[in-house]
Amino acid sequence: MSRFLITAKERLQRGLRFGQMLIHNTGPQQMAAKKPTPPPPKVAKATEPPPKSSKPPKCPGGEKANKRKPGFFASGGQHAVLSDCPKPEGDFMRAWSAKNSRYNLILISGVLAAGGSLGFALSSGILGLNWTIPEYPYTEDEMEDFEIEEERRREEKEAREERHQDAVEARELGIRRRRAKEAMEREVDLMQRDMEGGISDAELDELQRLAADREAFELWEKDELKRLEEQEKEREKIRKEKAKVRAERQKERDRKQKEKEAQEEKEEAERQKARDKARKEREKTEKEKQKEKEKAEKEAEKARKAAGY
Repeated sequence: MSRFLITAKERLQRGLRFGQMLIHNTGPQQMAAKKPTPPPPKVAKATEPPPKSSKPPKCPGGEKANKRKPGFFASGGQHAVLSDCPKPEGDFMRAWSAKNSRYNLILISGVLAAGGSLGFALSSGILGLNWTIPEYPYTEDEMEDFEIEEERRREEKEAREERHQDAVEARELGIRRRRAKEAMEREVDLMQRDMEGGISDAELDELQRLAADREAFELWEKDELKRLEEQEKEREKIRKEKAKVRAERQKERDRKQKEKEAQEEKEEAERQKARDKARKEREKTEKEKQKEKEKAEKEAEKARKAAGY
């Protein structure tokens, strides 16, 4: 009995679930069946091709009279075709030359305007490029000091060059003397051997060559020493002249310095004299004011006594 009741209960529940599923699936189908069917889409009529003419075709949409509807192209359709693209018209080189001439004219006018503005600014002094060092208002003493310093540097440079030249010449003289000494030793050796037992022809030629080289070196050494002596005398003469010029310049500077000091002392004396004169006048004025004040006080005292106060 209990099994029968359980089985009946399960079948009843299964039937209820199946009925709910049918209701759920058939509802949207009935709602869709109630909606009206939409009308079929209208087919747009094909546009006729434009008539042929002798004039070249122009870009579609170029004329203002042919106003297009929103969403339509110049050809009349809703999709762009090749005839809707812009097409070139006229002579390209003529148009390009005209534009290029205009651009060149603008460029040349701009360059001329810039050059004229720069030239006017430079000529008027508004713009300074500082190409050169401006002149500083140095005094005469400062300029003279600069000249002396420049001359001192030049003399130091010349002295360095002279020392370098003397070192090079002394080195060359030392090398040649050393070689002459070695040649002299060889010559003495050959002469000793010649006196003792004789020498070969090659050694005799070498002895003659060494003797000729020794005589040539003696002449060169004599001339070189003479040249160095004359060079030293010339340098000493130049040094004396420079020292004389420096002494004269120093003497001139001392004279100018004395004149300047004398002028300054004179000006200071004149200023002191003017100050003393002004002080005396001021003291005199103060004394006069003091006298006038005392006189006024005496008159006031006399007036008070006369009035009986």
